[in-house]
Order: sequence, then C-alpha cells, then structure tokens
Amino acid sequence: MTHLRILRRTAGALGPRRVVAGLGVALVAIPLLTAALLLARSPESITYEVLSYQLVVVIVAVIGGFWPAIIAALASGIVLDLLFVAPLFSIAIEQPIHLATIALSIAIAVLVSIIVDQAARRARAAEASAAEAARSASAAESAEAADQVRSALLSAVSHDVRRPLAAAVAAVGGLRATRDLTGADRDELLDTAAESLDALTRLVTDLLDVSRAEAGVLAVSLSEVSVEDAVGAAIDELGLGPSAVALDIGDDRIVADPVLLQRVLVNLVANAQRYAPAGHPVLVATRADDDGWLRIEVVDHGSGIPHDRRDAVFAPFQRAGDRDNSSGLGLGLALSRGFTEGMGGTLTLNETPGGGATLCVRLPLTQEGRS
Repeated sequence: MTHLRILRRTAGALGPRRVVAGLGVALVAIPLLTAALLLARSPESITYEVLSYQLVVVIVAVIGGFWPAIIAALASGIVLDLLFVAPLFSIAIEQPIHLATIALSIAIAVLVSIIVDQAARRARAAEASAAEAARSASAAESAEAADQVRSALLSAVSHDVRRPLAAAVAAVGGLRATRDLTGADRDELLDTAAESLDALTRLVTDLLDVSRAEAGVLAVSLSEVSVEDAVGAAIDELGLGPSAVALDIGDDRIVADPVLLQRVLVNLVANAQRYAPAGHPVLVATRADDDGWLRIEVVDHGSGIPHDRRDAVFAPFQRAGDRDNSSGLGLGLALSRGFTEGMGGTLTLNETPGGGATLCVRLPLTQEGRS
C-alpha cells in the first residue's frame, strides 16, 4: 500500500462531520489565538507562540483528522511567518529553520492524525462488536469492555503524543528564537527534536504492530536462534547491568524470529524491571521441557498481578495495577503475546513464589537442542 493510499484512508476514517468540526475549530481558534498572542507579544522569543499554534494543530488533528490538521498546520505556519518572524508582513523566509518548523508542524499533524485514525477504527470495531453482542446475553459486558478500551486509548495517546511533541516544538522554537547558537547547542536541539519524532514514530509503529498481530498478518521469519545471544542483546538494548538482571540460562537454540524474539524479551524485562522492588534484580531463566520446548521465564518479586486481571494485562492499552499513563501506551505485553504466538509459541503469566509475577515464553527447541 502506497503512502498516498494510506493518507486517503486516514482522511476518510472519521467521517464528514468530524472533518467539518475540525475545520471549524481551526477557522475559529487560529484567529482568536493570533489576536491574543499579538496582545501579549514578546519581542525576544517566539517559542510560546510556536507551542500555542502547535497545540491548536494537535487539537484539530484529534477532532478532524488528516486534512483539517494539515490546513491548520499550514495556516499556523503562514501566520507565524507573517506576524511573528522578521521581516514582518512578508511571506519571505530568511532562515531555513523557519521552513523546517512548518515542515515539522505538518509531520506532527500527520502522525497525530494517523494515531487518531487508529483510535477511530478501534472505536468503530468496538461499537460493531457491541451491536452484535446486543443480540445475545453478553451485550452489556461487551459494551463496557469497548468503553474501557476507548478510554484507555485516548488517555494513553494524549500523554504519549504530548510529551515528545512538546519537546520537539520547544527544540525547534529554541532554534528559531536564537540566531547566535553555537554548533554544539544547535546539534543538541536538533537531536532533541529528532529523538522526540522517533518516539512518535515508535508509538505509531507499536499501534500498527498490534493491529497486524490481532489480524494474523504479522511478518515472521523463523530460524535457529541462540537464547543466550537473544537475552544478551535485549539486556544490552535496555542498558541494564548485572545488579539489575540475574541470569540462569543455558546455551539452548530455539526456532524463532530473532528480531521479534528480541522485542519480546526487551518488553518483558522492561516490564519486570518497572515493577521489581529496589534491591531485587529481575531473573531471566530457561528450562527445557520433556516435550522439546523451552521455557524462557522473566521473574520479578514485585506486588504481583491479581488472578482476575491476568488475562486483562495482555490486552492493548492495559497495565498491571491500573497505573497511570506516564510509562507508555501499555502495549508491551499485548505486543509480546502477539509476537510470541506469531512465532508459534505461547506467553503466559504465573505467580512468583513469595510474591511477584513470572512471564513465561514457550518456544520449540531446534532438533539439535532436543537430542
């Protein structure tokens, strides 16, 4: 599927009413915001103005999707250039960074509209499920579950979009407002903007991977994989030392996709590290079963997970303990189970003796490992 087809599908996912509403918000909010900013204008920096217009773009994207967000981003960039950037009342752009700011605003609008598109599609799927369930005895439970998913998605996305978005806009605003930056300062601001956009890209990638896993169209390439190498690569990616992770693994080789297996291990170790108490390292251990399969267990000694929530934590946008959304979208365990099942394995959650949670990945050993 080409990028153009993706954008066309994204533009039409929300329906004409949402698109019109988004355009209406842009037409009202941008003039009102411009008038307010002109009254409180600061000649020294335009960072506040950039952040204000970017907030309007994000709100328009959430309400109206792709095209209203693009229009709002272009209009905001033109108003900024005409009224807040020298030379005033001219569309001439003296510095490339001003053009980069408009391009960044459009890029953020596209990313946010893609996320909103995913939310809209999930909401429509949940509503269709609720309508189908209305014909059976489970109608009320299905509707409640759909509401919980939508609320968790909107709450998580609002935080995970806002944090990297604010960092990127602040970095670009610093570049625009200060012309006497040293090379090192300029590189630092550009790195901040790049890292923030990478975070938004990872967020969208995780959302798409969840959709692929649920649809059963995940791309999997199986081969012989060293468990020791896979665990080591995951720990290196997380930057954890011996005091944070204890190992009890052998030199077994399993049949798996090396890329997906590493992502599973990174998610599971990071999740265990998040809930493990201070001074108690996460344990990663392996054990071969008699039926030719290998267990990879990630063990923590935290507060554990109640029995009635053990299935719920594998659903998208859920976290153990119903924690707030400050630690991500809550896709890690959902992705890990989807990736593991895509490789032909299983991922289960058990109670750690003495308290805590043990996540167990089960994958087949190679023929050599079974002998």
